[in-house]
Amino acid sequence: MERQPRVRHRRLRALAAGTGVLVLPAALAFSQPATAQDEGTVVHTSNFEDGTVGDWAPRGPVTLAVENGALLTTGRTAEWNGPSIDLSDFIVSGGVYEISLDVRFAAESAGEAISATVQRESAGETSYDSLVYQAAVGTDWATLSGEYTIASPADALTFYVESPTPDASYWIDDFQVTELSPPGVDPNIPSLKDVLAEEFRFGAAVDPRDLADPTGQLLDKHFNQITAENHMKPDALQPTEGTFTFDAADELVAHAEANGMEIYGHTFLWHSQVPDWWFTYPAGHPNAGEPLGNSTEDQQIMLDRLEAHIGAIAAHYGDRVWAWDVVNEVISDNAAEVYRNSRWFQIFEGPEYISHAFRIAREQLDAVGATEVKLFINDYGTDNPAKRDNLYNLVADMRANGVPVDGVGHQTHISLNTPLGNIEASIDKFAGLGVLQAVTELDVAIGAPVEGVEFPEYDARIVQQGHYYRDLFAMLREKDLESVTAWGLHDGRSWLRGFNGTRPLESPLPFDDDLQAKWAYWGIVDPSRLPEIPEEPEPDYARVQVPLAKTAPVIDGDKDKAWKKAATVATDVRVEGAADGAKADVSLMWDDNAIYALFEVTDPNLDDSSANPWEQDSVEVFLNPGNTKEGGYGDADGQYRVNFGNVVTLGGNGPDAGEITSAAVATSTGYTVEIAIALAEGQGAIGTEHGLDLQVNDATDGVRTAAHTWYDPTGQSWSTNKYWGIAELVKKVKAGSETLPVPEPV
Repeated sequence: MERQPRVRHRRLRALAAGTGVLVLPAALAFSQPATAQDEGTVVHTSNFEDGTVGDWAPRGPVTLAVENGALLTTGRTAEWNGPSIDLSDFIVSGGVYEISLDVRFAAESAGEAISATVQRESAGETSYDSLVYQAAVGTDWATLSGEYTIASPADALTFYVESPTPDASYWIDDFQVTELSPPGVDPNIPSLKDVLAEEFRFGAAVDPRDLADPTGQLLDKHFNQITAENHMKPDALQPTEGTFTFDAADELVAHAEANGMEIYGHTFLWHSQVPDWWFTYPAGHPNAGEPLGNSTEDQQIMLDRLEAHIGAIAAHYGDRVWAWDVVNEVISDNAAEVYRNSRWFQIFEGPEYISHAFRIAREQLDAVGATEVKLFINDYGTDNPAKRDNLYNLVADMRANGVPVDGVGHQTHISLNTPLGNIEASIDKFAGLGVLQAVTELDVAIGAPVEGVEFPEYDARIVQQGHYYRDLFAMLREKDLESVTAWGLHDGRSWLRGFNGTRPLESPLPFDDDLQAKWAYWGIVDPSRLPEIPEEPEPDYARVQVPLAKTAPVIDGDKDKAWKKAATVATDVRVEGAADGAKADVSLMWDDNAIYALFEVTDPNLDDSSANPWEQDSVEVFLNPGNTKEGGYGDADGQYRVNFGNVVTLGGNGPDAGEITSAAVATSTGYTVEIAIALAEGQGAIGTEHGLDLQVNDATDGVRTAAHTWYDPTGQSWSTNKYWGIAELVKKVKAGSETLPVPEPV
């Protein structure tokens, strides 16, 4: 058989990342600083010139044969069948590789497309990273090529070639893996821990997988404190009652001590990642296995368990851990209440368990001689004035009553639109109490959309992030802080990649997936290197004309005649989870007193079992009177959530946010929620514009499985008004404008 001459006429590129497929946007004018690189180092080739298949193996019941220096695959019966090769020895986390090969279909074979994929095994989970997806290929040779990187070590990496035509036969040749960017860190840039040494320790949240090189090199070079991201939480240390598992945490502590790092402990008590047994009657009790109630006896069971848990940790670590988050996230996000309605709160019928936890922690640590270990209370959203004040009042009351609270941890999960003044005001307020303070879980989200949505603003946002880090750290350096901890070593390990849906371009940390310094790093180290922020065009926000109501609707959950002339929009933009999750048609009206919304939700299975209101089947209205879009929440801005049982919760509402009246009624296809939000004088007028977004949360078994909005795709509506749509108050909707098309999201 004669081999056909090769025509290298196209190279099809994509970038697959270890946390899923990551297609980077085209580079803009401002690329990030990088060290000089050559054309790469070839780490593996397969050209079949020796007449053998070499390291290639069949994937499925296929036949592999080498003829005239190329590999032929025949006998395929399924799309995934094809030739495969183990790349585990050639690809290291943090490195960037080009994988290329020549392909063509066999003469007279069916088939029009070929895909190249990497199957990745890690921690018992299997993922599939698409290198090239269904490239158009014929019977002439074509070259397929893509760049590939993994953010953390994998147990196995298998490259394979497949076709959507199950019985197609095809040839491959000249397979090559080239290392474009070697794994590891840039040794020639300043270490963050040294740059910040005079102000505070600089830490990172890590797991044992981060200790292996090259991520371990990044950790050792730039950080002098660690927090266990997961392995010191209750479910990790005591998965079953009385059985403690310290191995993973010990690995982290040993690495920190061997490299001169401090350890910040996280966390003794939390409402999440705590084993179910903790809230049930113990073995031997007449009600063993049943949920605890709120009797004095039941509360004592909880306290005994907490004492045993903290006592075992204190005995194991003593003063090797310099501080602990004693309690984590006990303040509610609901502006209408103070404390999180967790199982702890329910069993104790109030917040007394918080003081008990601090007293127990001090007693147990003192008992082993760890008298200097500091005790912190930790929470997110402390930049929100209402939540900040609730946390402040709790800490002030506990200290006044002799509760041994040493410090306050500000998690600081923020975005580019979080006002720095709010963060500074919170730190300054707590300074008045004389407590220690730390930034414990820092990341700065850039507002990336879910997977599959284009994000042309990516490069500009990365530059903007550099400026934000510059200003943030300039402020933090002026404060009396014990430490600042980044929640993750690099973007590829950020929890935000999977929060609110898969967001492969979310990039909140100073180092990128390849462990290289971003503009965020230079904003901390040398702001003079930052380029100007590119101007972004004003987004083409979704708009809706909202008509004046002739008669105000009765808020009873029934769609009465008053809604006949209302405008209607749909919540079709996926924020997270399943694309087929619950959605709604939302009718809108206004009058001098209020703006009205009627959600008709399609959701056959209703669930409100979670203690977190956003993880219940519910709807949300986000309102920014005047459409200021200044970022964060203004004094009049509000987040209003109503579940299918008409339970109302509020977000980071400003002090002047309007009051809500609501009603909810179950229907044969889901539920209806009718809402009125009061407008202040002057806010209800023809021609007035208000920032507006609408959201539907879909829950199953206590977990939010999907969320859809009218416009904002970022998942950050709870923290910033920047990305909401626009409602224009009109007397009557213009003909043809009842439902305006929704443009591409920001």
